[in-house]
Amino acid sequence: MIAAVGRGSQEPSPQLSPQASGSPAFQVQFSRPGAASGGRSDSRSNTFRWTGLGTIHVLERGLLVMTRRRSPFGFRTADERFVPASEICEVYREGDSVRVDLRGDERRGAFFQFWTGNPATAGTIVRLLPTTRTIEYEGTAAEPVPAPRLSASLRRRRSQRRVLAIALVVGLVSATSVLITHFALRQTKTDPVRIHLPTPVAVPAPAAVELPRATPAEVASALAQMRRFDDRIDGLRAQYRMAFLALQSGHLSQEEFVAGINKWLIPQWRALYGELASNSHDEGALTALIRKKLMAAATGWDRGLQDYAAGLQTRSYESVMASFDRMSDGNEARREAWRILDRAELAASEPSVSSPRKP
Repeated sequence: MIAAVGRGSQEPSPQLSPQASGSPAFQVQFSRPGAASGGRSDSRSNTFRWTGLGTIHVLERGLLVMTRRRSPFGFRTADERFVPASEICEVYREGDSVRVDLRGDERRGAFFQFWTGNPATAGTIVRLLPTTRTIEYEGTAAEPVPAPRLSASLRRRRSQRRVLAIALVVGLVSATSVLITHFALRQTKTDPVRIHLPTPVAVPAPAAVELPRATPAEVASALAQMRRFDDRIDGLRAQYRMAFLALQSGHLSQEEFVAGINKWLIPQWRALYGELASNSHDEGALTALIRKKLMAAATGWDRGLQDYAAGLQTRSYESVMASFDRMSDGNEARREAWRILDRAELAASEPSVSSPRKP
């Protein structure tokens, strides 16, 4: 089951390192336990070619990793890298193994994984990390089962068959190319064919969302509606954060956390959506647009919490990750509502340009 870290086991006290200004320091291993030294398992455990033992300092604004880096030629050099908290996308722990996925356009799919040799130590590191997107499973990570090795004679026969098949395919492709070239040259000499290129057609850019023209009174009314519902959204998000921190610290069990989501948070988000959907008929177009964006925010959080609770109960990593994306979509819809309101307020404050009078 997915559980809070270190519950029922004594947490190790982190060492204080003078080089990291008193930050918690942990000795970890970047090579998969049980793998041969210098093998390719290091490349599968991280994208930075870190190998062997290392030290992780948990700072307030990120992580400081001090270890050794393996070059493509097999040489090992000391490496020190600071990972800002803003680049940490998500953290996944299973037993004594911790995987940290990073975000960034210049290095797609960057991650690193390390082992602590103790699930309690791994749980302590996860709780100290400056991020809330964490998934934790108790128990040790399953090692991949190696495939049975074939005998030397069988591998030799299969290799010979593979070479013959490749040679046959290459021969057929070469003969086909010669025939096609021969017929193409004969056709060019007798009846030249003109190739007509299509005329490029300009593809129009997608039209931007038209902002409804609103008077200062309509903008003030929409602003009052926005503040009214935005305060409730802030309150619901604060309740979720408090429950999540209680789960991570061990003061709330997973069953209690899931029950609170289903019986308390999700009904409140649905009640908020119902109030936003029952809009009055005399409100302006700007207020209706703001309500539409806030309804999208409520829907994102409602579905995100449903996926989160279901993922915790079924131990589905994909469902939990999808829930974070839905919550992020809800937050983005809320920010979009504020941006629309700012644009409308700016447009209403500009003086209207009237046409010149005829003499």
